[in-house]
Amino acid sequence: MSNHLKYLQNVWTTWASRIDGMIHPDAVSDPLTGPLHRSFLVGCFFSGAVALFVLPLHLALAGAPHSAAVLMLAWMLGQWPLALYLSRSGNLERAITISSVLFAVFTGVICALTSGAQSFAVIWLLIPCLEAAFAGQRRTAVITTGFCAAVYVGLFFLPAGGPIAFGLPAALDPVATLAAVLYAGLLACRLISDRSRTKTLIKNATEDFQTMGQAVSGVVCEVQSNGDMRLLGGPARRLFGPAFASNGPDWIFTRLHVTDRPAYLTRLSEARHDGLASELVLRVRRFHEHMEENGAPNFTAMTVRLIPAQAFRAGARDQCETQPVLVAIDPVTSETGGGAPVEILDNIEQLPEFTPDLSSESIPAQTARAKSA
Repeated sequence: MSNHLKYLQNVWTTWASRIDGMIHPDAVSDPLTGPLHRSFLVGCFFSGAVALFVLPLHLALAGAPHSAAVLMLAWMLGQWPLALYLSRSGNLERAITISSVLFAVFTGVICALTSGAQSFAVIWLLIPCLEAAFAGQRRTAVITTGFCAAVYVGLFFLPAGGPIAFGLPAALDPVATLAAVLYAGLLACRLISDRSRTKTLIKNATEDFQTMGQAVSGVVCEVQSNGDMRLLGGPARRLFGPAFASNGPDWIFTRLHVTDRPAYLTRLSEARHDGLASELVLRVRRFHEHMEENGAPNFTAMTVRLIPAQAFRAGARDQCETQPVLVAIDPVTSETGGGAPVEILDNIEQLPEFTPDLSSESIPAQTARAKSA
């Protein structure tokens, strides 16, 4: 018995590795779309394998299959070309759309051959709508739902009996309904599993990003097109206190020394309108409770980098007049004389340590490398 179990385990491992090898390269390393591709391929190949197994048995034991059985076997075998299409193109949305439409066509034909709109198979028109949810696109669900509704409405315009219409036992109606309910429950479990996996991935990514943000010395923000400041990463609470964003959307500007604000606004305007990157040493107020002996706020010299966000993002520059700007703020390790703004670099091409791929998860690392340059 153990030898048989070991043999089945080896067969399953080999088959699973073959399936993983057919996943499109763009999705094989994606923790979100990779499992969706894998489940779709497994379902397609399992369906085709069952059809190849059932067809010779049916021919040997029951003779030529009925027209309904022929339709079912043709639909099951038609899943293999879909699996090959997904493996070559990687377009999961289109593959699921085609699969759902084919299943709706198959169900509609079965209904047309068995009592039309009163057929036992009408309830199966709900299944393609549920399967469309795995595509992750609202457009797929709308197209599939509209097509299923059109098929159902078209059943009312069919004649009462056709040349190839056939009848089935009345006991088949509850069996078909129960099977549809069980299959819908299985799809719901798959959706819950995908959602749980997504929540786990988001939670892990958030924790890793927070840990990485606390390990660096500076913060990275983004000045959006409307002027609001959005924190991307870094120990902002450690540098500026718990209420670092209580001064409004542009909380960095309110913490700058009055004499340093014109230089900051000038370089920010150049980055937003002209796409020029610059680096300044400015005086920034860190904590409200840190005051000098005369009651004035205590300012700390910090390196402020202003870099157009479009320089690190794929695609052409937006058509709007202003573009987002990344603001990297790092404490200066050595004291600078006078605290006046010092221009270090003027153009993005002069920043050799930056690469054209800057995601929200790699911003702290890019900032640390830029600081050591």
